[in-house]
Amino acid sequence: MDRGEFLHFTDSQFESVWKMVGISGGDALRSLAASTPAEQVERIEAFDTEVELVMDAVLISTERLRVAFALSNLGGRAKTWAYTREATTPDCFATWAQLCQQLRAAFLPANYEYRQCSRFLACKQGKRELHEYIQEMRVPLHL
Repeated sequence: MDRGEFLHFTDSQFESVWKMVGISGGDALRSLAASTPAEQVERIEAFDTEVELVMDAVLISTERLRVAFALSNLGGRAKTWAYTREATTPDCFATWAQLCQQLRAAFLPANYEYRQCSRFLACKQGKRELHEYIQEMRVPLHL
């Protein structure tokens, strides 16, 4: 897999692709490469949600274990960032919610939520077919 095929991914999203391929095999990569950039970002976000479901399924119930599990699954810049933060400020990720909040602050644009909300409010069906309108609403904002 060549990094050049996925230039629109952030480093952490590209690391998630590697993990997804390791879990799901080469078919997942071929399917991902054939999809549009917006669909690719959506699939990576779904993979991250899947990690959360795995934590629930294997009964990782304490906050500290959830954080440790999540940190062990990070890669690239996100992994370097998280381990540096943990080394300089012990217990900076005391809860899963804190880790998620700090990851969003570090790696999403400052106005990400505003852009998503604006995009949602600006979307109008107009003269488009209903399925085209629905598809636009399903595709996340490409960063």
